[in-house]
Parts: sequence; structure tokens; C-alpha cells
Amino acid sequence: MGADVKTEHEWGKKTEESRIAYNKKASEYDLSREGQYTRFHIKELSNTIELHEGDVVLDVACGNGTLLRELRKKAKIQAFGIDIAENMIHAAKTRYPDMRFEVKPCYPLAWNDESIDIVTVCCAFHHFDNPQRFVNECKRVLKKKGAVYIADPNFGVVVRFFANWFLFPLSRTGDVRVYSKKELERIFYNGGFKTVRIYRKEKGLFLRAEK
Repeated sequence: MGADVKTEHEWGKKTEESRIAYNKKASEYDLSREGQYTRFHIKELSNTIELHEGDVVLDVACGNGTLLRELRKKAKIQAFGIDIAENMIHAAKTRYPDMRFEVKPCYPLAWNDESIDIVTVCCAFHHFDNPQRFVNECKRVLKKKGAVYIADPNFGVVVRFFANWFLFPLSRTGDVRVYSKKELERIFYNGGFKTVRIYRKEKGLFLRAEK
């Protein structure tokens, strides 16, 4: 483990569980059940995210870099990815050496105020141990009219209740909470975002919040 990788004492038990779990999955992630599950979310995000030439895009919990690869097909962007799993970052750097990937947590974000055009999170928001702090950081680093795009699992009321109260507390994969539409709206409006739009599509819940 590199010297810059924090321990659970510095960033929380669930985050450390996520780091361990995704380090184990990194080499076979695309072929894994979860890797296949996220493909739909990646496709939907890449189809809907509005990009312009030169945009600075930060993909948080970027995994092996697949979403950024798809976004680079749409426009010539400045692509940055961060993830807590060092094996995922190694895979991303190996695959896409022309992008910048670093081992970093979802907060605090190591970018200056109003320096990012777009922040993305694909199938990882439910792993964040303090989503409000992350959203507050997004508000800080985004430029005026900048936006956050999130894709997360689309669970019904009963499944969400079971997962949040019974499954996730016992799991060791770093899952914290799957949010309802109203909960997500509250988090982003509390973070100071002006507009929050959320829709459900098949297995995904998709959010766009503009500063």
C-alpha cells in the first residue's frame, strides 16, 4: 500500500471496506457481475452529460476509467479521475495514460474553488460515508453553471428499506445507503445547488444538479 493511502482510522470503516473490496475486484472488474451491472449506468451518463471542448471533468470513484473513456469520445475534455482503491487507479492509468488518475477520497477534493466544469459519480454515491460533505465540496470546486451527474441503483421502497437497515450494516463491501429521490434532492439543495433533476430509468436512478 502506498504512503499516500489513508487507513480506516483516517477515513472511516465503510470507506476502508470499499477500498479493500474494490482492490480485490480491480483485475476482473469488467467481467464481474457488478462491472456488467454498471455498464448500463455508464452508457446512460455518457449519453446525457452535456460536454463542451476543453471542459474539466472530474470522475469521483472512477474505478478503471471506463466512464471517462466514453466521455472523451464525445468531446476533447480535460479528464481527471480519483478513487480510493489503488488497484483500480493502477488499471485506469494502464488503460488510459493520457488521462490523470490519482488515489484520493471523495472529500475533501484536492481542487481549487471554481476549477471544475463537471463532476461525475457512477454507481458509487451509496458508498460515501458523508454524502453531504461530498456535495458541499462539489459546490465549492464547480465553476458557475457547473454540474454534478450521478448514477446510482434504482431500488424500490421495500428493497431500499431492506438494504439500508438490514443488508448494508452487515456487509463488508462498503455500501452505506441507497437514497430516495427526495433524500437526494434534500442533500443537494442543502449543499447550495440551484437546480436538481432526478429521473429513474430501468435499473438506474440518475441525477443532474447545477450550481
